[in-house]
Amino acid sequence: MLLETIRQALDTMRLHRRWALLTMFGIVWGTASVVLLVGWGVGAHHTTDAGMQKVGKNLVFILPGRVGEDLTPADDRRMLHFEIADVEALRAGARHVEYASAEVLDFLLARHGAESRLVDVRGVEPQMRELRDVSLASGRFISLDDVRFQRRVAVIGQTARQRLFGPRPVVGHFVEIQGRRFEVVGLLNRVGTQLSRNRTETDEQIWIPVSTAQTLRQRDQVDLIVSRPRERRFNADLKREARRILAARLHVSPGDEEAVFIISMIDILSTFDSVFRFFNGFLVVLGVTTLFIGGIGVMNMMLVSVNERRREIGLRLAIGAQPSDVVVQFLVETLVITLVGGCAGLALGLSGCLILGALPHELVPVPVILPQVALLALVVTVLVGVLSGVAPAWRAAAIDPAEALRVE
Repeated sequence: MLLETIRQALDTMRLHRRWALLTMFGIVWGTASVVLLVGWGVGAHHTTDAGMQKVGKNLVFILPGRVGEDLTPADDRRMLHFEIADVEALRAGARHVEYASAEVLDFLLARHGAESRLVDVRGVEPQMRELRDVSLASGRFISLDDVRFQRRVAVIGQTARQRLFGPRPVVGHFVEIQGRRFEVVGLLNRVGTQLSRNRTETDEQIWIPVSTAQTLRQRDQVDLIVSRPRERRFNADLKREARRILAARLHVSPGDEEAVFIISMIDILSTFDSVFRFFNGFLVVLGVTTLFIGGIGVMNMMLVSVNERRREIGLRLAIGAQPSDVVVQFLVETLVITLVGGCAGLALGLSGCLILGALPHELVPVPVILPQVALLALVVTVLVGVLSGVAPAWRAAAIDPAEALRVE
């Protein structure tokens, strides 16, 4: 009986090909839009997160400020400065810090041969490699001995290398920075376009030992401390420990947020997470609404089918079929139609995700295939089929056999 009902549903679709195609278009498009829209929303979230994290994974930037206005008279709001000893104290005293590195920032004139550029030159420590999550295309990174002995060595980004050296190999060659020769000991792999940055992208920078950078500017100050918690959930603990340790060394109040100014990428990404959760929820509602609108077309098609098959329904009821049998018949027929459209829409949505994912991209959101979303689309399709079939099924079951046969 079930197979016969399914065959009858397929016959209905065949008899009303144009109507069936137009009706199923809503189901196909609704199912495909659920998969594509939600997958695109998740892909946009992943792309944004990856683009933001290209500056470094879960970084916490700690900067010196000035004594807070509410803690001291305005005339005594002295500017504060970090030193290497402050960074060492943070590494030694903060339990939740995985890595911490001093950073000195300067735009300096760099020259190689006839090419000269104003370049973002950064004094860093060896820990910066792990903090910035960079790898080397060739050569080596800055070592502890480089920092200890103030060596004039440099690690160069891909864009800075292209501007100064062109496509030629750079490791072992020399570049002049502020008129002083530096040996290029390492070349960073390309990081790519960053959605977050501190002044410039990593590819545009030249890194030298932090002690050498302090010698060039003739000051022992450190512009900022770059750190990372051992785990993302320790973000608040790291900020609290950093303020406590650094405030004690700077002789300011631990509660003075202006004195020790902290920018956490984790906090910024958490805000983005909330926005994208709302956005993805909106896309789910939009796709499901489209699917239910398609269900209205299926219901209209089945109502027409009921009117055309009144004699058949009346004959079934006259020879002993129960109204419940007729209800089940039309519900199954409606489910078959919606499931055919749902499977076609699911195939279309998955194909769209795969095709878009194969296109070359860097920061363009690519839909992500999520099994739970595909399952959700099918479940909603079944629900739409049931709801679309209720009215036609009850109308069919309410037909008076004698009246139907007499009219025919």
